[in-house]
Parts: sequence; C-alpha cells; structure tokens
Amino acid sequence: MRLTLIFFTITTLLLPGALNNDWRRLAAGDGRGVNARAVALLGEGRVLLENEAGEQFETPLEVLSSEDRSWFLEWEADWKKRAAVGKKLNAVIGQPVFLDSWRLWDEKAEVVAKRLAWRPESKTPFSSSFRRYTGSDYRFLGARPYSVAAYGDDRGLLARMSLVFANKGDSFSAAGMAEDHFKEGESDTTMKKFAQMLKHDVAAVTDSLTSVLGEGEVQYFGEGNDRRRVVRWDWNGHAFILSEEDEEYVGLLIVSIEEAENRGRTDRIPDSEIKERLANNVVHEKNGDVHIKNIPMVNQGPKGYCVPATFERAMRYQGVPADMYLLAVAGGTAPGGGTNTQRLFEEVESIVRRKGRRPDDVKINPLRMRTVQRYIDEGVPIMWQMCSLSEYNAIANRRTQARKSVTDWAAYAAQIAEEAEANAKTMENVKANFHVCMIIGYNEATQELAVSDSWGARYEIRWIHIDEAAAVGNGKGFAIKR
Repeated sequence: MRLTLIFFTITTLLLPGALNNDWRRLAAGDGRGVNARAVALLGEGRVLLENEAGEQFETPLEVLSSEDRSWFLEWEADWKKRAAVGKKLNAVIGQPVFLDSWRLWDEKAEVVAKRLAWRPESKTPFSSSFRRYTGSDYRFLGARPYSVAAYGDDRGLLARMSLVFANKGDSFSAAGMAEDHFKEGESDTTMKKFAQMLKHDVAAVTDSLTSVLGEGEVQYFGEGNDRRRVVRWDWNGHAFILSEEDEEYVGLLIVSIEEAENRGRTDRIPDSEIKERLANNVVHEKNGDVHIKNIPMVNQGPKGYCVPATFERAMRYQGVPADMYLLAVAGGTAPGGGTNTQRLFEEVESIVRRKGRRPDDVKINPLRMRTVQRYIDEGVPIMWQMCSLSEYNAIANRRTQARKSVTDWAAYAAQIAEEAEANAKTMENVKANFHVCMIIGYNEATQELAVSDSWGARYEIRWIHIDEAAAVGNGKGFAIKR
C-alpha cells in the first residue's frame, strides 16, 4: 500500500496514545501535506513518520519543504541526545531494552520480546504476552527479576512490561514447572533472608535508574485494593514504576507516560463488546466438542500460584486488567504458594464489578454436564477447584493425545466410559495436590470436559471424562460473568 502524498511506504503499525508534542503539518515540495509526527531515524536521509490515522510510513527528507527539513535537523539533534540516554539505560539495565531513541510503544511486542529473549506465552485477537522465568545469573537494573513479561495490545504493539524481583512466590519456591510443581523440594529461603532480598532489590533498581534519570517521584498507582505507593522515573515517553510491598514483592512496571499519568486506571469495556466477544469465542467442532478459545495463558511458573494465575486469566479474558502477583497479595498467598480461593474471590469482587462484570459461585457439587454446558455455551470458563493427582494428569495427557487419531467417536465414548468408571474408583478418596484450573469445554456425546491449566501452551486444553473429573473435584467452582 502506498500513501500518494509523497510516495511514502505504509506499514501496518499503530500507536497507543503516548503523550507527545511532535505533531506537525509537513509539506512536500509540490505543496501537498499531511499532519504527522516523527517516530525514528532510519539512516541514509530517511525518517519514519506517523499520521493521525496511526499509520507509519517512511520518507526521504529531501522530498520535504526546506522549512520542514530545517525542523527535522533540530529533531534529529534531539533524537541523538535521547539515543545517548537510551544507551546509558541499556547499560545499567544490562539488557537491550531500548533501540536508539525508539519508544517501546512504537514497536511490536514480539519484536521487543525476541530482542530480550522472552518467550511467547499467549496470543489472542485482543492481547499477547511474552514471559521468561530467569536463572540465577540474569540481571535487570542490578537485581534478579524472577519473572519478566511483556504485554501486547490488540494491534500487536507493546503495551507494558512487568518485572517481578524478590517475591513471596518465586523466592520461596522449590517446586518444578507444570505437573512437576507438585514434586516439591525444600526452599533454603528464610523470612530474614527474604527481607534482605527485598531491601537489596529496591536499592539496586533505585540506584540504577537514579544514576541515569535522577531522583524518582513518589505517586500512587493502581485501582481499588491494588492502589499502592510507587516511585516513578520518566524518559522518552516511558514511565518506570517501582513498587515495594512489605514482605511480599518488589516489582517494576514500564508503561507509557499516559498510563502513568492516569495512575494505572483503565476504561471499562462496554457490555455489548464483551457480549459479542464471548459469543464469538465459543467453538463447535464436528465431533461434538464445544470449547472456548482466546483465553489468555498465564504460566504460573515454579510456584503455587495456580489460584492467582487462573484468576488473572479469567479477569483478562473478560477485559479486566489483572496481575497474578498482585492477586497473590490480595489472596494472602503463603510463601512459595497456596492461596485461599474463597478469600481471593471475595477480594476481586469489587474490582470486577467496577468494570461491569460480576463474580459467580458455580454450583458443581455434584459435577453435572448441564451445569458446565450453561457456562461454556455463554463463553464463560469455570475456575475449578480440584486435586491434580499424578494419575489424573497421566490420564488427561494420554486421552488428549489419543483423541487426535479417533475416527469412531461412538466406540471411543464407550471405551473411555469403561475406563473412567475404574479410574474414578482409584482417585475419588485421594485428597492431595490441591489445585485450581479452568473448565473451558465439553463433549456431551463422549461425556468429556476440556480443562486448561496455567502451566503454559502445552496445557492450554486437555480432555478428561466427567466421572474422572468428579472423582478429583472439590465441589467448588467460580466464574466471572458479564
């Protein structure tokens, strides 16, 4: 696609509403013009611009009027000054976060994540995320972040970055990832040592940012129960927001200046839009499978954060911003993990109601197919309390794989019904590996449920017979509805 004004090449990037004063009426030599702002220098006398429609395009400076070329010379000098600061920031960060004087918000989230070696976590039409659980040698601003994450918006552009340093979940965890989470070891972290870690990380991040950007300013950030005192540093359209919660965590957000000025408050998505989104997310397969798509994945990592991670997924799916680390604080999560689900459900009630959603206790004792159908058919996943036994996981993994080669679904249904009857008897009285995941689908003919665990893409959807699910369930479910 070409913009005929001065033969600009259009790209498909869009800009979130970052604050800037760079808009200018630019004119070509033949008198035609466009309102635009400068985004980046591209070398060889070319510059990347953006018009008011959010379209980015490049042009050689030589096609502009002499007055505009003079303006660009001043802008170029400012660009180079900002680029010098960006290099200093990258040096103290210890990671290639910034590209010259580019605003992060002008870049695709996947491009930034790839530059930082942060792995894809989730992608839906409405958002994307990239996450990495780091090793002991990873450093960011002089401290080790256990979890680093980047979030993209519905246009694919980077929307924010979140880093969590010392925290009550990761710092105390001795568990493995995914199913191995239940094979816990012994953590060598004590509360005294943890307090020292918190103090060290706050000092390291503060000193690093102050060395380049000067002293930060204190403000409050977040909504409702998430409102917290933070320290903020600004540079080139970015706000670095440092949070410290006593005996809980140290976190750093990198957001746009606009989001920082708005104190992290977000707009409510209209009910009509959510209603349409949920309806479009219900998938009906030829074999009778009915399941929900486009639920964001959150990988809880090597800690017992299944409850806050699952709540984050359900909230973000309904258009309510959430973060599992903040939810863990609200839910009183113990060191290393373990959250009172009912308490967290009650804590998030005010959050979801402010966004026009409502929490719902799901009556699944006993677990009945018609109850599950009622929620799934509306595009609403059920947050399900259960025991994630090793036998259960082995069955779910094997069954999910076997389904890929089924040709006779009636024979398959008869076979797994017989298996499920025997399996349920061996699992129904075992109470261990307490867990919360999602029920996201069903198949009435085969009497199966689709479940989703907050363990990464491999666990996005697995299938289990309803009798086996009932055997490991704790009779409790939660949902967030519009």
